[in-house]
Amino acid sequence: MEGSFSLGDKLRQLRSERNISQRELAKMAGLSPNSISLIERDETSPSVATLQSLASALNIRMSYFFEEEAPASVLYIKSGSRPKIESGGVTIEGMGKTLPDQELEPFAVTLEPKAGSGGERQVVHTGHEFVYCLQGKIEYVIDGTIYLMETGDILIFEATLPHLWRNPFDEEARFILVLQTPNASREPVQRHFSSHPSVKHIGG
Repeated sequence: MEGSFSLGDKLRQLRSERNISQRELAKMAGLSPNSISLIERDETSPSVATLQSLASALNIRMSYFFEEEAPASVLYIKSGSRPKIESGGVTIEGMGKTLPDQELEPFAVTLEPKAGSGGERQVVHTGHEFVYCLQGKIEYVIDGTIYLMETGDILIFEATLPHLWRNPFDEEARFILVLQTPNASREPVQRHFSSHPSVKHIGG
């Protein structure tokens, strides 16, 4: 599965559906045209902050970049078969595709020492975030306050607050990140635009 996964293909397909040029998308997302080109050619992996900016600019949920198949009623994903993105010491594994009316988007995140979500660039989006630290220690910065998370700690907060995460320590850290997006039903859109699979993600 990992061998066939291409974030670049997904971004290029979505741009084509929207009839947006690389330069236009770069301006919308606050990125350089060269960055868009490199991502689409799979010559670089975007940071989490870059993915969030692209998702926000295109008005989709971030899970679009990880999804491989059509929605189902039950998700059963074997270890080692999750789509994965690695960049700058950060590994993000998509843990679930979209179910009908699904509001939760789970990810497994591994941070190498000194890695983070994208420098000091903070993220803001709708809904809530749930974080569960599996291994090591991470810092979550939410609206200017630093929360030190250690193994077993849980954090839940309103995602409209500016936030970022990082591992300033000398050991690898792992955590589960669940993004909650309200009003996730896409049935009317799916029915109207069945020939454009990515449209079902609009509104996240």
